[in-house]
Amino acid sequence: MKKAIIYSFLVVLAACTTNKKVQKAQKEIDKTSAVRPTPVAKPLVVAIKSRYLLKDSSAVRIFMELDIENLNKEQVVQQLNENFRFNWLLQPDYGVRERLGSGKIDLNEQNVLLKEGKVLLSFEIPRPKNLPKGLLLTEVFQLEDSKKSNNDLVIDFNGTRINDRFGVYIGNFSMPIFRNFINKTDSFQVKSVMNHSRELYLIRYKNDFTPAQSPMATSIRPSIASLTIEETIKVQTNTSIKLSQEGLYQIVEDTNSTSNGFGFMLVDERYPRMTRPENLVKPLIYMSTSQELKAVNDNPNSKQALDKFFLAITGGNQMVSKKIIKNYYHRIEEANRLFTSYKEGWKTDKGMVYTILGPPNKVQRSRDREVWVYAQNTNFSEIIFTFNRKPNQFTENYYELVRYPEYQAYWFPFVEAWRTGNVVD
Repeated sequence: MKKAIIYSFLVVLAACTTNKKVQKAQKEIDKTSAVRPTPVAKPLVVAIKSRYLLKDSSAVRIFMELDIENLNKEQVVQQLNENFRFNWLLQPDYGVRERLGSGKIDLNEQNVLLKEGKVLLSFEIPRPKNLPKGLLLTEVFQLEDSKKSNNDLVIDFNGTRINDRFGVYIGNFSMPIFRNFINKTDSFQVKSVMNHSRELYLIRYKNDFTPAQSPMATSIRPSIASLTIEETIKVQTNTSIKLSQEGLYQIVEDTNSTSNGFGFMLVDERYPRMTRPENLVKPLIYMSTSQELKAVNDNPNSKQALDKFFLAITGGNQMVSKKIIKNYYHRIEEANRLFTSYKEGWKTDKGMVYTILGPPNKVQRSRDREVWVYAQNTNFSEIIFTFNRKPNQFTENYYELVRYPEYQAYWFPFVEAWRTGNVVD
């Protein structure tokens, strides 16, 4: 039985014309086509991430990561300036329209970089006096059609947490990472904008956290039940660090006070992809029954357990099984990329909803809440998921889903669509 999960397609095009009139007509068509150049797609902003580091008493350094389609990698700065205008606005909070500062973001070869297909941008804003926190709104205005892409970022001007002042830099790269995981093949540094020299500590914890409970769960277990410290390492800022032991790490200034540190996961070189059979088994919890999951977990051969599961739910249809595997684990990969915090992204509440329903049609944010809206379709009315921010010692950006039994009417049909191969990623 074939168990490969990689599709291959072969398209063969053959044409043969012998009639001279047809050949002549084709030449005329070719001439006409030659004078009609194919329109070039304009750059389009798909996604924006942002973070900040306090520079000194007068300024804050802002970093942005932009996913932009149709961008010529050889002319990044030129195309950005020709197609977009970048602006920023600082106000006290969500819903408070008082303007504390604003300006245009100039783009040049010094503050724009391209890495792994993403545009990285940095700029500075003045640090207001006597303001503990503020909301930075960044607008990317598309000149051709006047479309706007917006990003919001809450800034703690007091620098309460260490990651307000220090960032993680992979290798010798000039901008900090935006994600909460580091591949163990990478070396990294912990640095401030002004390269302050400090002694810090890395604490490694055991991190076998459980996946998210279903949206219909009535009894909610604590997000972090207990933590076991396995190792403490003293490190120096601005110095290359290389770790080999996978797990959950926290960077702190004082081992007796860990509440204001920040965390990251050290993961294998393929993460956010999951390729090990023993790891691929675990996300099945979102699309399997308890009996199916028990059968999978009781099988010591993880690869065999996976094959049996997918062939069982598809009635032995290998083509449908391969389709489900490809699409489902691509969603798991994206959930890891987007939502990894103190645990793998697919295990978070956001990761669970994203895996089953995909990206929301609209996201509404306030200081402590995020609302995902899935638009009405032929089968369902509008579906709304509300996530409340639950800061912990590892991150301020962890969110928990507000659960309701009524989600059952929506959730199970989406799960069934996965099991029958009717979800297109």
